[in-house]
Amino acid sequence: MEHLNQFLNWLHEEGKDEKTIKAYRTTINQFTDWYIGSTGHSNITEIKPIDVKEYLGYMKHRLNRKQATINKSIASLRTFFSYLAEQGLISDNPMTRIKIQKIQTTDKVGEKDTSKWLTKEEQERFISYVELEKNESKRIRNLAIIDIMLYAGLRVAEIEELKLDDVKVNGDTTLTIREGKHGKYATVVLINKYSKNLRQWLKYRQSLTDEKYVESSSLFVSERSGQLGVRGIQVMLDKYAKLANMDNITPHRFRHSFCKNLANAGTPIEVIRRLARHESIQTTAIYIDPSQEEQLKALNKM
Repeated sequence: MEHLNQFLNWLHEEGKDEKTIKAYRTTINQFTDWYIGSTGHSNITEIKPIDVKEYLGYMKHRLNRKQATINKSIASLRTFFSYLAEQGLISDNPMTRIKIQKIQTTDKVGEKDTSKWLTKEEQERFISYVELEKNESKRIRNLAIIDIMLYAGLRVAEIEELKLDDVKVNGDTTLTIREGKHGKYATVVLINKYSKNLRQWLKYRQSLTDEKYVESSSLFVSERSGQLGVRGIQVMLDKYAKLANMDNITPHRFRHSFCKNLANAGTPIEVIRRLARHESIQTTAIYIDPSQEEQLKALNKM
């Protein structure tokens, strides 16, 4: 890859030692191998923030990499893409909004990751604390966001980018994703029985008269901004997780729960794949294979 060789030569000129340069080469090759395998092409100018976020999710959930390892990859990719942007080799830096995550105290060597999805009981427990939110606008908005993740399977970056015009209510609610994973366009459905909170939020959102809201086309806004970002959504989840005494509540666990709920309902794997918009059936297979907890429950029922 020509761009990578140019970058490695630049590192050498900057006086980086061979061990550091080798680490950069390994990290970037791993990312590009994943990107080519996922998209079928290697045009680096088409890489978007959501591609990087999906790769980081792949590292965490499929490769079971610790956050410290993921943070090193983020740092390396940030340096690489910053170099490409400075050299005019790419027009948009996909790492601009990718943050290094704080390492949790529970992230210890040898400790297994928390289950990818929430049980039905955990889902209901978490939502019950959101429903106790005293601020009406926050309660409606936050419940609508959770419904979209849990019952339509949207990724958090896709929720951040939703516009008012992307929501169409006609019995069921249709959401248009204009730039999903790998820049793909998609439409998803939030069925009527799960769309009440979103419909209430739409009504509330359209009634806002503050200039920052009137000028914003974003579906979800915050008290301070015309667009609620990924970080804001995670802060929101952290708030209720603390109240509910629940750990490691992330947006992607709700997406995982969407897939697992479908699997538990007996949905064929190919239907789950299409609803989750997975590229590969292997990605979907983890929801069909019984977890260790489910296997133990089966044994205890004998």
